[in-house]
Amino acid sequence: MKKTILAVILLAAAGGAYYFLQMKKSSSESNIQQKHIIGKWKLDSLNSENDSINLVIALIGTPDSNFLNYEYDFRKDGYVLKFLQDRMQKDTVRFEWTKDNALLWKEPGDSTGQKLTVTKLNKDSLLLQTKDSTVIILKKRE
Repeated sequence: MKKTILAVILLAAAGGAYYFLQMKKSSSESNIQQKHIIGKWKLDSLNSENDSINLVIALIGTPDSNFLNYEYDFRKDGYVLKFLQDRMQKDTVRFEWTKDNALLWKEPGDSTGQKLTVTKLNKDSLLLQTKDSTVIILKKRE
């Protein structure tokens, strides 16, 4: 009986250690380096499993013939300049990082903002996910 109890305790301890190591590994893999967001990005594509991209339209504007030609210049001061290459007029929005490595996208006059989950951020790719699971894919401009 004592051997059985000891075996169960050892098995539970081994399972706990395995779980702890896996959690530590996954948290280090999802470490987003926020500094990579600074710079000019170009909208590459949108992927939506459902047809509701209203939030995306609210964030980046109504799609038009230039929809994929917009550029987003993320600046150190927390502003994003949205513009077309051939236009002088630029729209300005603000972004803020949250504690869970998401972005709050704030249009002028919007104090709360729209939350975008950063699923990938490296030197050349930025993937954002909206609350309706639409994925916004941006590529870094050189």
